[in-house]
Order: sequence, then structure tokens, then C-alpha cells
Amino acid sequence: MFTRIPPVKAADRLPLQKSLLGVVLIVSLLGLALSFASVYVLMRGLLYQRADEQLREGLGSWAGQAAPWPTTGAPSEFTQAIYLPQWDQLIGSTADTQPDYSQITGTDPQTITSTSSDPVHYYRAMARTNADGSVQFVAKSLDSERRILTSLAITETATGLLVLVFIGFAGNWSVRRALTPLREVENTALAIADGDMSRRVPAWPRETEVGKLSYAVNTMVSQLQESVEESRAKEEQMRRFVGDASHELRTPLTSIRGYAELYHSGMAADADMVLDKIDQESGRMKLLVEDLLALTRAEGTTLNRRDVDMLELCSSAADSARAAFPGRVISVSNETWAVPTVKGDPDRLHQVVLNLIVNAFKHAGAEAEVTVTLRENLDKVFIDVADNGCGMKKKDAEHIFERFYRADASRNRASGGGSGLGLAITKSLVEQHGGAISVATAPGEGSTFTISLPVA
Repeated sequence: MFTRIPPVKAADRLPLQKSLLGVVLIVSLLGLALSFASVYVLMRGLLYQRADEQLREGLGSWAGQAAPWPTTGAPSEFTQAIYLPQWDQLIGSTADTQPDYSQITGTDPQTITSTSSDPVHYYRAMARTNADGSVQFVAKSLDSERRILTSLAITETATGLLVLVFIGFAGNWSVRRALTPLREVENTALAIADGDMSRRVPAWPRETEVGKLSYAVNTMVSQLQESVEESRAKEEQMRRFVGDASHELRTPLTSIRGYAELYHSGMAADADMVLDKIDQESGRMKLLVEDLLALTRAEGTTLNRRDVDMLELCSSAADSARAAFPGRVISVSNETWAVPTVKGDPDRLHQVVLNLIVNAFKHAGAEAEVTVTLRENLDKVFIDVADNGCGMKKKDAEHIFERFYRADASRNRASGGGSGLGLAITKSLVEQHGGAISVATAPGEGSTFTISLPVA
């Protein structure tokens, strides 16, 4: 089953450093623009407010003085005019850059332009109706204010560009420094991809995002390394298993072929002896193949778990052993305080206990007696299968659970020897139940196999 990879968005194709720097610059640009616009509007309002106050003051002082225009009392940036409605005549300055008073509506200060359009001049103007019906106009040129505002806009623009350049360099340095741990993660991941499974990301504090990422990466790599090592170990184990199985099968096959060639060449005249040998070797092959199949089933089987009374199970296994080995002594002892119950597959657990009993009968000696003891400690049930036979050497006990291992020198094999898989099968079944198996033995002191299983 394939996992669908979502398409990459256009925005996600940019490197993270460039994306973050772009966000910083955009936010900074918007902030500067808003700040400069606010300063510009505020300064414009203050300048126009001052001009309006001067116009109101002029209407109450120098406005309306006698001609010629402009009179001595009026500031040079101010102009005035009087409109006489009875003659529809405007009396004022005749200069080309005089205000266009016809644009004034109402008595509030407002911005108007000059009568000439090349170039256009701007004025702040007011009007007042006199008692005789004439209208008094006053206006102030906004050239100085517009120069001030133009200078302010140029200064703000230059300052903003310098600030943006500084923010760009500072932001780029800060982003690069902030992304340094991610580059460390990237380099480590590339090294791991190249096969260096020993590399790890530095353990940064878990409270940070990079710390959480490093913890996740290290955990993932550790699990991956364990899986790889486990796979290699299983591969090596399988390779040894195939080699050992091939070696074990080659021996009886060689014997069968040898006896057959001897008979065909006329060097073995006794046909019954040859057939007996071939039958013995084929029996060994059959035993080995059956044990190989049993080991495969034991390692790949699905357990039918349920509550199992181990006292009842051990008693049943002892009865089966008595039927198979009549005349041999076997006893079951229960030292638990309550019913020793475990969670497991009763058929497989019966196979485990019976295998250990049969193993003791076959290899501990013809006179050896077997005792099965049940004990309980904390959350474990222990089953001891002990014999008083010949025992084993320490070096044999260390390898007794390995596949195809046979301690022929230390164990009396009256049956001619087994496949060396019985205890490997037993160990595999015990471990599938979450338990463990061990052996305590010494030459001449017998052997005690101990199984520990979790209490249900």
C-alpha cells in the first residue's frame, strides 16, 4: 500500500531562510509605512491648523485695510480681497499667482488653488461677510508648508530605506543563527542516510521546537538502528540456521548414499544390514525435518491465549510422560499459595513442559528421576523441571538452548542423540509467552530447568 504524497505548494518551494526574511521585511515595511503616514498626516494637520489660526487672527486685525494691495501690515505670504456684490466686483491683488476665491464655500478655512495653473499654487483661505454685505477674503500661501511636508516625506523615505536595509542585514543574520540547529539536524540526517547510524542530533532543551525535533529524530534513529541491528542479527541467525540444517541433513544423506553404493558395488553382501542402516539414517532425517518444522511453527505461530491452570497442565504433562516412559519416576509438587494461573496457549505450554520432562528422561540417565515443582513470587509463576541425573558442564549449559547444539559428552544419549532443536523450540515458545527459561546444572548433580511466566 502506497502513501499518497501531497503536492508541494509554490510558497513551500522557497527556502525557509528566505521565507522568514521576506516576512520580516514585509512586516517592517508595512510598519514603517504606517508610522511615516501617521507622522505625515499629523504634521500636515498641525501646519494647516497653525495657518487657520493665523487666518482667523488676520480677519480680526489687518484684513480689510485700505488699498494699495498688499498693505504694509499684511505678511508677505498672506493676501486679501473684498467682494462687492452690488457691483459684482472683486477688489484685491492683481498678481498672476493670486488665490481663486471663487472656490471658497462657507466660512470655514479650506484649501484652494491659484487662478493660474502653471504652476499651481495652493492656499489656505477663509471668508467673512461684512455688515454692508461685502465679503472679506483672506488667504495664506501654503508654499512653505508644502516644502516642509515634501522635505518630511523625502526624509522619511530615505530613513525608511536605510532602516529596511539594516533590518534586512540584521534579520538575515538572526534567521541564519536561528536556523543553525536545523542545519545540524539536516547534516545529521544526511550522514545517517549515508550509513552512519552512530550520528545523533545534539539534545537541545525539550521546551523549544528544535529540541522537540531533535528528540524525535534521535528517537527515530535509535529505533531504526535497533531494527537494522535486529534484522542483521536475524539474517545472521538464519544464515547459521540454514548452514547448520544443511550440515545436519548432509550427514544422513551421505550415509544413505554410501550404504547404497556399497550394496550396488557388491562390497556389502548383507542386504538386511544395509537396509537397516538406511532406515536408521532416514529416521534421523525424518526427526530432523520434523523438528525443523516444529521450530518454524513455534517461531511463527499465533498463540490462542486464555487463562491456564499451570498445576493442572503440569500434572497432564507428567501423565503423558509416564505413558511414554513407563517405569520412570516423575512427581509434581505445588508450592504456590493459590492456583498458579498464567495467560497463554495451553497446548504450547503443555508442549514446553513435556519437552523438558522428555529431555530429562532421554539425557539425564536411565535411573534419573524427574520432579516438577511450581512456585510463585510476586507477579511470576516458576516451573522447575529437575532431574538427579548426570548433569552438564558449564560450557555446555551456556549453549544448551542454541539450535543444533548437543552436549553428547556430558549427557547420556541412550537413544542415539536428537536433532539439537528441542530446547531451542522450548525457549522460543516460552519467550512468546513473555517468559524466560534458564538452567542450573553441574556434572554429577543433575539439572534444573526453570521457566518463569507472568501471572494472569
